[in-house]
Amino acid sequence: MIIAIIPAKEQSTRLKNKNLIKIQGKTLLEHAIDYVQKSNFVDYLVISTESKKIKNFLKKLHIPFINRPKKLCGEAPLIEVYKHAYENISFKSKIKVIAGVQCDHPDRNLSLDKVINIFKKKKLDFLYSKNKLKEKNGAHYIFKKNFFYKKKRFKEDFIIDNCTNIHYRKDLIKAKKNLSLNEN
Repeated sequence: MIIAIIPAKEQSTRLKNKNLIKIQGKTLLEHAIDYVQKSNFVDYLVISTESKKIKNFLKKLHIPFINRPKKLCGEAPLIEVYKHAYENISFKSKIKVIAGVQCDHPDRNLSLDKVINIFKKKKLDFLYSKNKLKEKNGAHYIFKKNFFYKKKRFKEDFIIDNCTNIHYRKDLIKAKKNLSLNEN
């Protein structure tokens, strides 16, 4: 079983309420949800959030969420956010692979299924993405659940997806332009 976890905290240190900002008529959170829902491999989607605003929004969309503790909302390591969500899913024993999908990359160039296929073909334990400058960008995190409990050496690799990593208003403008180009 493959699940997708979208981390969506309320406050961002650089761009206020980033995950609920609209771009091309959808919030960044909706772009991430749509991205996951296009996958043929993902069996279950859940959002990790502490935000009442985001939870109410998700209820309207009928999207499940996990209550994230405040201690995992600041600058907590993302892997800890994914681990908390995984450990709070009732059917976790059936889960083999987790796809971590952040909201702040609405203009991804690679489909989630393509990324999962690369992960499977290379028989990896962890696959993540970088931009064209080879800087980790967080657009894709695909990993086996055992990655949480690193007791052995894991086989990992990265892919290039030169999408926008939204931190500031200027990044929103760039992502909007990229999304417009992709529509044509």
